[in-house]
Amino acid sequence: MLKRLAYLALCACAPLYAAPQIVNQRVQQLANDPFWISLGHYEARTLGGWRSYVSDDKFFIAPDGAQHPDAELRATVEALYSPLSLGDKHPQCVYPARTRWLKAQLNLTDLPPAPCAEFTQWFKDVAPHSTVMIFPAAYLNSPSSMFGHTLLRIDQADVQSNKTALLSYAINFGAYIEGSDNSILYAWKGLAGGYPGLFALVPYQEKLSEYRSLENRDLWEYRLNLTPEETQRMVEHVWELKQIQFDYFFFDENCSYRLLELLQVARPGLQLTTQFPLTAIPTDTVKAVKEAGLVESIEYRPSRERELLDRAKALDPEEQQWVLQVSADQKQLQNPDFKALPSARQALIIDAAYRLERYRANGLERDTDRSQRSFELLRAINQNPAPQLDVEKPELPENGHQSRTWQVGVGSRDDKAFGEYGLRPLWQDS
Repeated sequence: MLKRLAYLALCACAPLYAAPQIVNQRVQQLANDPFWISLGHYEARTLGGWRSYVSDDKFFIAPDGAQHPDAELRATVEALYSPLSLGDKHPQCVYPARTRWLKAQLNLTDLPPAPCAEFTQWFKDVAPHSTVMIFPAAYLNSPSSMFGHTLLRIDQADVQSNKTALLSYAINFGAYIEGSDNSILYAWKGLAGGYPGLFALVPYQEKLSEYRSLENRDLWEYRLNLTPEETQRMVEHVWELKQIQFDYFFFDENCSYRLLELLQVARPGLQLTTQFPLTAIPTDTVKAVKEAGLVESIEYRPSRERELLDRAKALDPEEQQWVLQVSADQKQLQNPDFKALPSARQALIIDAAYRLERYRANGLERDTDRSQRSFELLRAINQNPAPQLDVEKPELPENGHQSRTWQVGVGSRDDKAFGEYGLRPLWQDS
């Protein structure tokens, strides 16, 4: 009651602005626009009408906004004219992507701009300019990632010229899991939508370390041809989804499906999600993005494990033994037998020893002795650097076989004819 009275007092003290009256025909036209449908994450029901994938009531302004895009649009326009005294809670600040689009579509020249200090600073920190889709390869130790994973990296304007991708941010969607469910419960809840799904914007360096180092997963980076304006529009919508829950399903409404929805916000008119009515396997979604003409270039980042194995391939068995000895004890660098080796072979051994030491440190707390060993090896590398490691790129993950096959067959058994058909999911090791 006190909160409501306080809100009324603010409204009484603040200048009031009237929202324009919009004819119903125009409302229906805008409510059925692909961009508005994408902003609300709506899908058409089989028997008519709409429903939103968003399972969080606080995302909607209208009480029935989850089922009625037109009601949500009307409520949003009305809310945009709320008192500016609401500060960062003002609907213009909570829904920047909606605000920008509705201002343009309805020519809301009389709409007083809310300051939105929190969003403005956040957007400035992210500084979105271009988009890269990241595909970490399959990880069998995690059921939710056994078919791979996708996320989006948001680059600043100077990332390519300065090679500062590690300073970028990543948009990730995943299941929010509290506690420690056993494997059976985890699988059941993942298949049945028992976990909420959330978007998160995190430093890309954290995700890179997690995938390449801790989980030893190769990464593929697909630079998309989204314009700066399209990237910015998508990031504005990510702000709208902050702490907003979706139902999460491992096989369809998963990380990859949600990122396709974001790309449809970035470039209205894309038909990506409609291609996945049953399952959204990450490799299939990568293929869909590529076939839509969104991919500009592709880069490969091998895991630490693959780099170590690739470096070790150039060494004979005796040299591999030296790798183990040098990694464990840097005094072996002064061993006369080691120093008798050609300088180029010493360089390869030292480089492999350093990579082995870093690989062994994956997931472990910082250790003084290990750090000292790494430092000594780095110093030796600086004195005698090895040639740059050029890991051979494996086949692109999206070029593998299909993720499922239809099967039809006929035959006979015990002099009786039979026919059979089925759908068989297939796992691909990329």
